[in-house]
Amino acid sequence: MSGSFSGILAKRFQLLKDIVPSARRFAVLFNPHNATRAGIESDIASYERTLAVPVLIFEAGGPDDFDAAFAAMARERVDAVAILTDPTFFVHRARLGELCLKYRLPSVWGHKDFLEAWGVVSYQGDFAAMFRRAATLVDKILRGTKPGDIAFEQATKLDLVVNLKAAKALGLTIPQSVLLSADEVLE
Repeated sequence: MSGSFSGILAKRFQLLKDIVPSARRFAVLFNPHNATRAGIESDIASYERTLAVPVLIFEAGGPDDFDAAFAAMARERVDAVAILTDPTFFVHRARLGELCLKYRLPSVWGHKDFLEAWGVVSYQGDFAAMFRRAATLVDKILRGTKPGDIAFEQATKLDLVVNLKAAKALGLTIPQSVLLSADEVLE
């Protein structure tokens, strides 16, 4: 079972464009210990053409790198940031959220649990649904089905969650089109 979704980062940037239509520069923050810059860079050019907004890439391998990454975003006059889903980022989501607030950067994250830390929007697969489905696959294995006989599955449900408290703290008005598309709105 896979929770990887082709084009999900493009959709996250489109959400940022919808929320901050005046944006002139976007950023993506990733952990170089868990993702490759080359993998991200290969898609960035198409995002830039589609959105007509440059996308700058910033790395942070851990909390010691966060302040420098956000200071660099400020120097580059970034208007919004997509923070990639990462275990290290999840553990330190409160600090990352504080930096988004400090630097007045609207942010899109990978999962709604990140939004408790001042994230504005999350867009990601429904992990609970994937785990429930994975449990049925494990049950099949425990009942004797060979793992190789079980078809690969791609999760199909994505959740859009909007945090109005964070949006308000950043002085943003979330467009009605985004609110109507949301699976959940946090107030």
